[in-house]
Amino acid sequence: MNKIPVSIKLTHPNDPILQAKMRWFMDQPGCSFQTGEPDLLPILHLTRKGIFLDDGQNRLSFHPNLAIIRILQGLRGEQDRFLVATNVKPGQTLIDATLGMGADALVAAWKVGESGKVIAFEHSPLLAALMKEGLLSLKDKQLPRIMNSLKLNAWKELILASQRIEVIWGDHQKLLTELPESSVDVVYFDPMFRRTREKSSSIQPLHRYSDHRPLQQEAVQEAYRVACSRIVLKERKGSSEFVRLGFQVFNGGRYSQVDYGIINCCSTKEETF
Repeated sequence: MNKIPVSIKLTHPNDPILQAKMRWFMDQPGCSFQTGEPDLLPILHLTRKGIFLDDGQNRLSFHPNLAIIRILQGLRGEQDRFLVATNVKPGQTLIDATLGMGADALVAAWKVGESGKVIAFEHSPLLAALMKEGLLSLKDKQLPRIMNSLKLNAWKELILASQRIEVIWGDHQKLLTELPESSVDVVYFDPMFRRTREKSSSIQPLHRYSDHRPLQQEAVQEAYRVACSRIVLKERKGSSEFVRLGFQVFNGGRYSQVDYGIINCCSTKEETF
């Protein structure tokens, strides 16, 4: 794969913490970080308040907003369609083959608990580096001033969950081929961003850097070989991808714009895929 050229800029060039973060980014695979003039390149800004990518039109940064809401709902006993579809349990290992902004990976990492693990594949080296740094930095995050004990507990659970995620840059099909048979419990695909119609500032830059290719049958076959329990696909409601790839649509979410498809592996391993 060709390296993506990115300009890197420190708001305080003499700050040793920001200098260390710059060196960390420069060590990440797949990107060519440059400290000179941007020359129309996307700029990765390292600031004392956070890190964000500016492509000249939109900004992209890691923030666990959606994940914290879903974990809070989970602590209240509310159902999460993603967790119901994956049926992931404490102590299990889930592969998120299309990491994106990491909300599903964080929710899964919360569910599997301290004895479980989430392995997250991301095709874009820039997104992989940005999400990896964001997850790592959560452990040092100062908790918000929250009087509500349940919300405070949700933040604590989120921080613990973030440390259970291993981010790996690469093509998910190739990475799946490198794993042993029946070595994880669940493999999850969410390739929706290749056709996103969203116009929000958080989605547009993600769409630019994400992998737009449709999910391949060969990738599903590799996921079937690797997973012990099930494979899950998230797609738009009524998508023909479920039929094309052999997924059974999971009932639920009557008013949702998305559906989940499932291939159960545990009861069909002896059958021909």
